[in-house]
Amino acid sequence: MTPTNFTYTPKKEDLRISFISGIILVLLTLAAGASTYLVMQHEAESILKKHLSAFLQYDVRGFRNEIHYTIRQSVTVATRPFVIHSLKGVDTRPGNIRARHDLQEIARSFLPMGFSAVEFVNRKGEIVAHAGSFQVPPFTVHIKASQETFLQWKRRPLVQTLMPVKEDKRYLGFVITQAPLLFMAHIRPMVRALGHTADLAVCAPLGATAMRCLPSTLHVHYANRPISQFLKGQPVPMHFALEGRSGVIYAQDYLDHAVVAAFVPIGNTGLGMVLKMRQSDLFHAANARLRQVAGLLLALLLTAMLLMRWLVVPLLRKRTEAQEATRAANTALRASEARTQALLAHIADGVIVIDTQGVIETFNAAAEQIFGYEAHDVIGKNVSLLMPEPHRSQHDQYLKRYHETGRSTIIGATRELEGMRHNGEIFPLEIKIREVDTGAMHVFIAALRDITREKEAAQHTLELATHDALTGLPNRLLLSDRLDQALVQARRAGDRVALLFLDLDGFKTINDSLGHATGDLVLKAVAQRLTTSLRATDTVARQGGDEFVVVLTGLATLEAVDQVTQKLLTNLIAPYSVQDRILYVGASMGITVFPDDGVDRDTLLKNCDIAMYRAKEAGGNTRLFFAPTMNQEVVAKQSLSTDLHQALARDEFRLYYQPVVDLVSGAVVGLEALIRWQHPMQGLLSPSRFIALAEETGLIVPIGEWVLTSACAQWQAWAKAGIDAPPIAVNLSARQFRDSRLVATLTRLLKESDMPPDRLVLEITESMVMGNVDMVIETLRAMRATGLKIAIDDFGTGYSSLSYLKRLPVSILKIDQSFVRDIMTDASDAAVVIAIINLAHSLHLTVIAEGVETEAQRSFLRERGCDHYQGYYFSKPRPAPEVAALLKEAPRAP
Repeated sequence: MTPTNFTYTPKKEDLRISFISGIILVLLTLAAGASTYLVMQHEAESILKKHLSAFLQYDVRGFRNEIHYTIRQSVTVATRPFVIHSLKGVDTRPGNIRARHDLQEIARSFLPMGFSAVEFVNRKGEIVAHAGSFQVPPFTVHIKASQETFLQWKRRPLVQTLMPVKEDKRYLGFVITQAPLLFMAHIRPMVRALGHTADLAVCAPLGATAMRCLPSTLHVHYANRPISQFLKGQPVPMHFALEGRSGVIYAQDYLDHAVVAAFVPIGNTGLGMVLKMRQSDLFHAANARLRQVAGLLLALLLTAMLLMRWLVVPLLRKRTEAQEATRAANTALRASEARTQALLAHIADGVIVIDTQGVIETFNAAAEQIFGYEAHDVIGKNVSLLMPEPHRSQHDQYLKRYHETGRSTIIGATRELEGMRHNGEIFPLEIKIREVDTGAMHVFIAALRDITREKEAAQHTLELATHDALTGLPNRLLLSDRLDQALVQARRAGDRVALLFLDLDGFKTINDSLGHATGDLVLKAVAQRLTTSLRATDTVARQGGDEFVVVLTGLATLEAVDQVTQKLLTNLIAPYSVQDRILYVGASMGITVFPDDGVDRDTLLKNCDIAMYRAKEAGGNTRLFFAPTMNQEVVAKQSLSTDLHQALARDEFRLYYQPVVDLVSGAVVGLEALIRWQHPMQGLLSPSRFIALAEETGLIVPIGEWVLTSACAQWQAWAKAGIDAPPIAVNLSARQFRDSRLVATLTRLLKESDMPPDRLVLEITESMVMGNVDMVIETLRAMRATGLKIAIDDFGTGYSSLSYLKRLPVSILKIDQSFVRDIMTDASDAAVVIAIINLAHSLHLTVIAEGVETEAQRSFLRERGCDHYQGYYFSKPRPAPEVAALLKEAPRAP
C-alpha cells in the first residue's frame, strides 16, 4: 500500500504525543531562531566595533599627520635663511622696495608646497608680502600644537598657522600660512562605505560642556553654532574624545539618535574624532538574515506538524530543511567574511591576525606592501618570520610566558619596534596589539604601520635644530652640548680645553660689494677650512653671521694651545678662491682656556667673547688670550652704562660754554655748548668718557635733546637777566640727525624759550653728511627754513666732496683742531688750513678755527683771513655763571 492510499485515524495517545511533539518542535524552532539571531548579532557587533576602531585610528592618524605636516612646512618657511634675511632687510630699512619685492617672490615660491596662501608680517604688524588667496572662514578653532595653529572651514577644511620669524633671539615678524586639509574629502567616501548612516565627526571643545564641529559633519541646523556635549544629562560620544579618552560605546548622539560610536582624541591638538553609525544600521544585516532563517524555520515547523504522523517523511524533511538553513548561514557568513576582507584591504595600516601559537591567519594588502610578502607566502607560518634578531628568537618564549602568567607590557599599548622585510631590510614600525577571545576563537590582532619616513623626518628636524643650515656646522645648541661634554672629559683627564671665538674681518665689505650669494660661499669656505684644520675630536660651530666658535680638546699645556691657535689663524687668513676671484678675509680670534680662564661653559664663552673684541679693537687679523683685566674693563664699562641710564633722571649732566671770538675785533661772537657729566663717584667727566657709550646704548637721543633744551633755556635766562648773549652752537649726533621728529622738536624748543632762530647754531659732522646726501640736504633745508644756522664741525677729518659741500645749506665751517695744533711747525697742516679758509670764503661761508692755544696760532689765522676762533688761548669751556660774567666784560661785536 502506498502512502497516498494510507489512512490514519489518530488515537488519544497519538494526539497527546503529537501535541507534545509539536510543542517541543515549536520551542526548538524558536530557540534555534533566537540562537541564530544572537550569534549573527554578536558577530556583526564584534566585526563592526573592530572595523570602527581600526578605521578611526587610521582617520585620526591621517588627520593628525596632515596637520603636523602643514605645521612642519610652515616652520620650514619661517626658518629659511633667505626669509629671515629679507624680513630683516624690511625691518632695518622700511623703505627698502627690493627687500619687499624679494619677500613677495619668496611668498609665491612657497605656494607649491601645498599652501593656498602665504603672508609675511613685520614686527610692527604690517603686511610686507602676500601670495595666494586667504579664505575668511566662518568657522575657526585653535589647535593645541607647538605653534599658533587654527582649524578653519570655508567650503572645505583649512589649516592656518602663525609662525614667528627670528634671527637668534631677535623677533623679526611672523609668517601666516593657510593650506587646505585634503584628508577629510579623501576619507568621506570610505566612511559612507561602512553604511548609509555612517558619519565621521571632528570637533573642538568650547569650555567644559560645549563644542564646535566641522560643518561638513553636522546636520544643517547645527552648522556654525555651539553644540552641547551632553544630551538629556548624558554625555554624547564626542565628549569622551575631547576628554582624551578612546573606545567604542552605544549612546545617543547630538541628534538623539541611538548610535554605536568609536571615539578618540586627535593627538595633542585638543580636537576629538568620532566615527559612528546608527544601531539600526548595525543590526540591519543580522535582522535581514533572521527574517530569511525565520521563514525557513516556519516552513519547517508547518511541514513537520502536518507530516508529524508519518515517521520517516518528517525526519527526512527536517534533515533537508536543516541542511538548507546551514548552507544559507554559511553563505551569509562567507559574505560577511568577504566584506571584512574587503574592508581590511582598503585600510592603510597593516593588519595581521595570529592564533595563540603565533601562526599568521590574516595578512591584509597594507601588510603585504609593508613587508614585501604575498599573503599566501606567510599565512600559516609563525609571525616571527617578520622579525629580525633578537626579537625572532625571543618571540615564542614571550608568547608562552604570556599564556602562563597573563602578564604583558605590549597588549593594548602602542609601541615602536623593528620589522624585517622580505628582502632582509630592517625598518622601524609602530604596532598596537589587541587580544580577542570570543570563546569560539582566541586570536591576537596587530595593527601596524611603517614609520621609516617619520623617523627620517625626525632626524632631519633634529639636524635642522642642531646644525647651521648654510655651512652644516653645529649651531649654538649643539655647541653648548659639545662644550659641556669636553669640560666633563677634561676634568676627568686633567687636560685643558681651549675655546676660540672668531669674527671675520672685512666680511661685510664682501657681502655689500659682491652680494650675499658670494658671502655665503665665503662662509662655507671658511667652515671647510676650519673643519679640515682640526682633529675629529674638536668642534667647529657657527654662531651666526660671520662668527665661529672652535672647541679644542686634549691639550696638555698652554704652549700646545698657542701652537694650535697660531696655525689655525694662519690657515684661516690665507687667500680664498671664490667664483674665479681671489678674496682676502681676515679674522679676529679670542681665546680662553679651561680651567685657567673659567671652569664652566658660560664663563668661558663670556671671556672668549671679550678677548675677541679686544683682538678686533687691536686691528684684526690677530689673536688674543683672555686676561682678567679685560673683564675688569667690561665690568667698568657696564657699570658706567648703568650709571648713564640714570644720569638724566638724577640731573647729573652739566652744560659748559666755550666762547667763539672774532679774530679782528676780539669780540665774543658765539658760544659752543659742551656737555659734562657730574658723576657721583668719579667726579666731572668729559664727553670722551661717555659719548661713545651713549651712542652705543641709544641714550644719545634723549641726552642730545636735553642739551638742546638746556641751551635754549640758558639763552632765555641770560636774556631775562639783560645779558645780550651771542648765538649758541649745539652738536648734533648722527642718531639725532636721523630722527624724523628733529625739526619739530627744534621748532617747539625755540617757541618755548622765545629764542630767535638765528641765535641757535647746529653743528653736524662730515660723516653725517656723507650718508644719504639727498636726505641730509632735505633735512638741512627744513632747518634753515626755520631760521637756524648750520655749521660743519671738525672739517677736514672726513671725506667731504666739494660737489656735495656746495649743495649743502650751511653757513659755517669749523677747522678741526688737529690741523690747527701744528700750523706753526708743520707745513702740510698750515697748507690745509689755508686751503679750507679759501674754500669756505669762495662758498661765502664763515670759518671758525678750533683749538687755538697760542698767540702765534691766533696771529697766523688772522693774517690768513680766518673769521673766528675758539680755544684755551681765549678761554676754556666754563659753566654758565662764569660765562655770564665773561659776556659782561668782553668786548661785543660791532
